[in-house]
Amino acid sequence: MNYTPTAQTRLIFADSGNRNITSDPTGDSYTLHLTRPIRNIERVELVSARVPNTMYNLTSNTNAIFFGTGATLANPATNLGLNQGFYSAYTLATAITALGFVTLTYLSQEGHYIFSSASQFSIEINQPQLSLMLGMTSGEVLTSTLAGVTDPSYAGQYILRSTTLIDFSLNDYVFLDIDEFRTPFHMDTGGALSTASGTITNSTVNRAFAPIIMDVGSACIKNFHENKDYKVSVFYPEPIASLQRLTIRWVDKAGIPLNFQGWDTNAFVLRLYLREDESSRQLPPPPPLQDVEIKRIIEAMTIAMPPPPPKPKRQRIPWFIILGVLLAALIAYKSWPRSTGGGVAPSGGPGGPGRAP
Repeated sequence: MNYTPTAQTRLIFADSGNRNITSDPTGDSYTLHLTRPIRNIERVELVSARVPNTMYNLTSNTNAIFFGTGATLANPATNLGLNQGFYSAYTLATAITALGFVTLTYLSQEGHYIFSSASQFSIEINQPQLSLMLGMTSGEVLTSTLAGVTDPSYAGQYILRSTTLIDFSLNDYVFLDIDEFRTPFHMDTGGALSTASGTITNSTVNRAFAPIIMDVGSACIKNFHENKDYKVSVFYPEPIASLQRLTIRWVDKAGIPLNFQGWDTNAFVLRLYLREDESSRQLPPPPPLQDVEIKRIIEAMTIAMPPPPPKPKRQRIPWFIILGVLLAALIAYKSWPRSTGGGVAPSGGPGGPGRAP
């Protein structure tokens, strides 16, 4: 499911080389501090990670007891001791053969081991790691038999085959555990110790932040990337109010810190989604005090003149009124009365002045 962020994102780069070596001498457990806090985190994704595969698949040097003919548990013929390390099928066979008691051969076509010797022998393996690597049951005494017709190349020798397929994948997954990002949505599985109480065994990496598959050989670097491997995305219904540091541990599937054998360089990149709200918005920094004072002085020296009054607009007489007045004047002129008689009668008339008696 694609996730659409409700706000902005942040990238965090964490490198074990930036740890305080005095307080955190090894790269399997360390604390890094952020340059500034990050607030209101609602989702975290693992973008990439870089971790070395240096974890030994054999971590104990006393692993098995070989018995010769007539030997007993109290008086074994040989106590097998191997150095710690990351063994392959062939290097383990070479190491055991070099002890000089039996010859160990890897049958690659079967995925089994076969022990061989000129004399009869027994083996008891007491270390679980070596039991898986040899394909034999731990804590059980196994006795060799004379080779039969099915193994003509071992004619006249005593042989002992492994009972199961060999397994060298001790650390097929490792876990990046970050205290600040532990989540209830990641869970471990295990067998039920008690169905009544619901107790589960092996729940040692419960709530760890990110599992990382170690699909590289020993002494190689695993480069994890979300687009190449798989996505690790954790949502927090109640956002993380403030993140100021990362408390980091690299553990195996048993919850035990990894032993990087001195190769303590590891790193990862996280993508953080932040929830946007009023409390998470950061105000811009205030301007320098000197700039504020200069601005106030300039404002005090500036006289704000009132704007000039608007000029009265000239009233224009509509043309149709002017035309109406002209027409009315013309009509009045045309209709004004005028005199139509001849001359004016002289004053006095008949018998009046001006006539002769």
